[in-house]
Amino acid sequence: MTARGTARDYGLYAVMTSIWGASFFFTAIALRSFNPYMIVLIRMALAAAALGIVLRVRGLAVPRDRRLLGHLALLGAFNIALPFTLLTAAQQHVTSSTAVVLSATTPVFVFLIASLVTRAERFSASRLAGIVIAFFGMAALSGGSAAGGAWPLAVVASSAIFAIGNVYTRTHLPHLDPAVIAYGQLTAATLWLVPATALTGNLSAGRPALLPVLAVVELGLLASAAGYLLYFRFILRWGSTAASVNTYLQPFVGLLLSVLVLDEAMSARQWGALAVILLGLLTFGLGPALVSRARARPR
Repeated sequence: MTARGTARDYGLYAVMTSIWGASFFFTAIALRSFNPYMIVLIRMALAAAALGIVLRVRGLAVPRDRRLLGHLALLGAFNIALPFTLLTAAQQHVTSSTAVVLSATTPVFVFLIASLVTRAERFSASRLAGIVIAFFGMAALSGGSAAGGAWPLAVVASSAIFAIGNVYTRTHLPHLDPAVIAYGQLTAATLWLVPATALTGNLSAGRPALLPVLAVVELGLLASAAGYLLYFRFILRWGSTAASVNTYLQPFVGLLLSVLVLDEAMSARQWGALAVILLGLLTFGLGPALVSRARARPR
């Protein structure tokens, strides 16, 4: 990351990365008492309420234009409700360490869409190598039945959906304040999730234990509301490229919590596949910067 900032900036950046990296750990805890639908519903409702307070304090308002509201409603369904539900459901079958690494592939899909569909990005040798390595690791991970059958592919699918939503947001809502976009999407997602959860018969929490309840609260207030606010702060201060570097750091936080706290059992094949995926992500994310620096050195 080449963006300049104060010690406070880098401290907040580390907080944001840790919050998002730990979200898979807290999801694993929440799943001990809640079904995936309820986790996502409560998480998004809490986040929307918190961001609503932020908007009121800042004097911001959601636009009343029907076209913009339609974009927010669509994004709430397909950029929030669907991928988060898919990702949370997948964590019933795959370890949180597997989920956090596979979810870090979102920037790869963003790049593929931007280069192949919108033509906003160009392929480079390092990025192509990173994509090939990462997908090779994903194929190896998904090929082992011990890794959760086809569920790792569900995590990858959620990453692809997030990527499509990111490109759609930048295309159709570039002029809105990021906090307004986040509030609109999270509120719309909550409104979509209520009937969806009821229709599937999952609108029930029973008598959850205290720890899963606290985990869901963390997912709503920190992983969603605070995480989005910090991310938008760095987009405005440093730009989207520098802000997105956190994606490549999240797996290390998630893996550390999974191994040390959850004591997740992983086979040698799974660890090898995850290592290949991480290598691919680092090659994809950091390779272009390293090549540019090498070319810029005086000879």
